[in-house]
Amino acid sequence: MNDTAKSPVSSLAGSTDYALHALGWKSFQDLAISVAEECLRRPVQSFLPTADAGRDGAFVGKWEGDDPAAGESTIQCKFTCQPYRNLTLSQLTDEIEKARVLATRGLAVDYIILTNHPVTGASELDIKAAFEKVGVGKCRIFGYDWIVRQIKKSPRLRMMAPRLYGLGDLSDLLDSRAYEQAQLILSALGNDLQRLVVTDAHRKSVRAISEHNLVLLLGAPAAGKSTIGAGIAIGAADIWQSSTIRATSPADVKKHLKAGGKQFFWVDDAWGTTQYLRGLAEEWNQIFPLMQGGIKDGSRFLFTSRDYIWKSAKQDLKLNAIPVLGKSQVVINVQELSVQEKAQILYNHMKLGDQPTSFRTAIKDQLPEIAVRQDFLPEVARRLGSTFFAGKLPTTPGTIGAFFEKPKEFLLETITNLSPECRSALALIFMNGGTVRSPVHQGVAEAAANAFGVHVASLKAELENLNGSLLLLARDEFGQYWTYKHPTVGDAFAAYVARSPELVQVYLRGARPQSIVREVVCAGIEIFGAPVIVPHDLHGLLAERMKHLESYELASFLSYRANATFARLMLDQHPNLLERLESFSVPIKEDLDAQLLAALHDFGLLPEEIRSSFVRSVRRAAVEHADDSVLDVDTIARVLTEDERASILDEVEVDVLGKLEDHVDRVRGDWSSNYSPTSHFENFVTAIEAFADALGNRVNKATLLQQAQSKVDRAIESMNEEYEPDSPTAAPISASTPQSATLINLFRDIDE
Repeated sequence: MNDTAKSPVSSLAGSTDYALHALGWKSFQDLAISVAEECLRRPVQSFLPTADAGRDGAFVGKWEGDDPAAGESTIQCKFTCQPYRNLTLSQLTDEIEKARVLATRGLAVDYIILTNHPVTGASELDIKAAFEKVGVGKCRIFGYDWIVRQIKKSPRLRMMAPRLYGLGDLSDLLDSRAYEQAQLILSALGNDLQRLVVTDAHRKSVRAISEHNLVLLLGAPAAGKSTIGAGIAIGAADIWQSSTIRATSPADVKKHLKAGGKQFFWVDDAWGTTQYLRGLAEEWNQIFPLMQGGIKDGSRFLFTSRDYIWKSAKQDLKLNAIPVLGKSQVVINVQELSVQEKAQILYNHMKLGDQPTSFRTAIKDQLPEIAVRQDFLPEVARRLGSTFFAGKLPTTPGTIGAFFEKPKEFLLETITNLSPECRSALALIFMNGGTVRSPVHQGVAEAAANAFGVHVASLKAELENLNGSLLLLARDEFGQYWTYKHPTVGDAFAAYVARSPELVQVYLRGARPQSIVREVVCAGIEIFGAPVIVPHDLHGLLAERMKHLESYELASFLSYRANATFARLMLDQHPNLLERLESFSVPIKEDLDAQLLAALHDFGLLPEEIRSSFVRSVRRAAVEHADDSVLDVDTIARVLTEDERASILDEVEVDVLGKLEDHVDRVRGDWSSNYSPTSHFENFVTAIEAFADALGNRVNKATLLQQAQSKVDRAIESMNEEYEPDSPTAAPISASTPQSATLINLFRDIDE
């Protein structure tokens, strides 16, 4: 293959061409399936075996319609990795004999050739005549120019095959507004969209956001969530003409959300990048009602989160305010990627990476074995195709296997072996919460440079050198910024920092307080993913760096990141924190200040008068609002005595379970027609069941729940007369089945 075929193609280059030769033969076949389905209206139903080592492929379909060729038909793919090489009859000699056999079986009434070769008029006539001479009913040829025209005029086709967004000039496809937004989206991926493989998770994501106007992508680190998100985000700007916003916080969503606007919000790592940030949950809770209204108006939301972070976050999120968030989820389980999907991901990263031909040749025979590994990760496949990460990697099977078996260790070793200048560049991003504006100000860079004894100028130079490998220069509406190429780089650098007490001190002195409060934990506190543990002798420094933070930020830190020693120190310095414990929102168990109060109680730092006042608040919430927080063993129940809990349950039995009609009317009165009536009552029904369980033999649970559900059902029936459910929006849903190919054939041209 020549240099044009090997080099990654700039997605935003000025050219109007589409580098279809850079797709690889298997990806071109997948594109051909989409073209057959979307443009020719011919869903593929089965595939024909080939003896051409998998470079080309044929498949058959049956369709209905007025077309004289309706019925059984064959679609033949013909791929070339050489741009501008015209298709000739001699290149189809083997296919002519196959077509003769197909015609005798009645499978070639209509014979279509889809190819990325350009086709001249003379060649087209010769090819048609040759095929029809052997019995084909009607032969039609669709070459490079025709396929490019379909790409340009069909946003549905582009959304079915989002790699296309990375192969041509998007200014030909999108208006100026959408083009600018697409540039911002692609800048956050580098050239990764060119390597995207449409997996089953991607197809489910398109289906989910079309049906619900919201999708939550869940998966382990490096599973490919952000790449799927980018493909869907650009597709939304294209097919739905949505105004696309890459939001980084609840405040971003609140700022940009407009009534009646066609907007698409893409929020990566919504509840924390490497660990769950509980304070963010409260911020999201406050804007969920606004988002619910936006969904009704046609705005769309795509969230991504690591699966273990979502597991913690959903306990604190008020999902009844946006019920679809709990229902429209696509779990990207990398263990459930098919072998074909993993093989295609590996092929793309190796083919479009910068490893020399000698390296690809040396590991070529190992690639099928890599594709079937249970520990395969798309991000590790990217690193294998990069000389930065694997340029010096021995090509023995044991070493290549270990590269996938122990990705964290290899990445940590890479960082450890970097020059001080490179490590200071990573420290700059780490100290500033994962993003730093470009150009980097002198004062911002000094702390990271001093930590490793280098000059600021050297640090800035290494930012450029690491762009595309460990770091990425991306853009948003405010300009350029530096960030990690992949979040796992931040994970690895955090592990590097944690190994050195000296670096912990450097981090505390140089990092932004807003980063510190979200990254560190005090010694003895365990939070999965927390990168920096602060020992007791650095408590004074930690308190000093946090002293100017907002009260709610301090409250969040003390509620689950501090130990008793540090909590006592902070209360001595900020006694006004106790003022936050005077009132609580319902449900109390979801109130950040209730979590702070419970933590202070555990530490033995909660004054009794505040605790007694809190018990009265819990009692009122239970009796007046059917709030079952009194039963929450993780927070509230720890603060109450057994007698207090029993006394509250006595009142609940009389004033809640004995007055169900009143409470159903109250809950109905709080309803907004934007919400599903059934979802609106979910928390109430759950609370009644929880109270019944807590009261045990004192109530007949089955009868009580039947009565409650009957009253709720009557209310819902009435509310449904005012409720207008969201209507699904059209998006392409594939009806065809992707082709399977032998792995050996798939990797045949990996070193060409």
